[in-house]
Amino acid sequence: MGWLSGVIGGGLGAMIAGPFGAIMGAAIGASIGKSQKLPQGKGGFNQSQQRQAIFFTAAFSMVGKLAKADGRVCPDEIAAIEKISKEALGLDKQTRAYAINVFTQAKDRPESFADYARQFGNLFAQDQQLCNFMMSFLFEVAMADGELHPQEEKMLLEAKTAFGLHESIYQSLRSRYVGMHSSSVSLSKHYENLGVSSKATIAEIKKAYRQKATEFHPDKIEGKGLPPEFIKFANDQLAEINESYDAIMASKK
Repeated sequence: MGWLSGVIGGGLGAMIAGPFGAIMGAAIGASIGKSQKLPQGKGGFNQSQQRQAIFFTAAFSMVGKLAKADGRVCPDEIAAIEKISKEALGLDKQTRAYAINVFTQAKDRPESFADYARQFGNLFAQDQQLCNFMMSFLFEVAMADGELHPQEEKMLLEAKTAFGLHESIYQSLRSRYVGMHSSSVSLSKHYENLGVSSKATIAEIKKAYRQKATEFHPDKIEGKGLPPEFIKFANDQLAEINESYDAIMASKK
């Protein structure tokens, strides 16, 4: 909750250029206007709180545009956002209120998804692991209804460009998320989850696993100054990676 207190007490939204700053200010104003009992800040914020607040605001700003990819936000999509907030991120009531206000503000603003993705890229493109993590979250949201719609994929490709992610990384994530939402995950999908071919050697599989596990290890995520609410998401991703590795290794016996 520290970063949220920092946003409120330090007036961070007014100090951030571009749409994210405007959305921060509007989201906090909407929360206060609805008499949400938000935590009171201590009159300032530190660099870690600033980074956490921007990442969190960017995530739900882009989610707002993703949900409106087909021109409107339907009840099912609102329910999906609520589910992701509670289950994938484990947000408490106060932080969820801020997330929903960011989502609501962003989806109706004139800026495009690409505008939000570019600002995130400008701020974080030098940290490709962080951008990879954000792309994973966006894929998780896009696949919340079990289907990747063409307009959603168009936005995800815009994010890939804005984040400076390599095409191979994007395709690996696409294969993983589009396939992993089926009721029965095939062995081939486990290979895709690790980003390796079914012809990969044991050494190559182990190397890919270690790399993937490092990307989503909670200690690594926390060390990058991400909001603590995203640690649960990282744990869930790590569990999927472990499951795929175990399935592949079992098939080799």
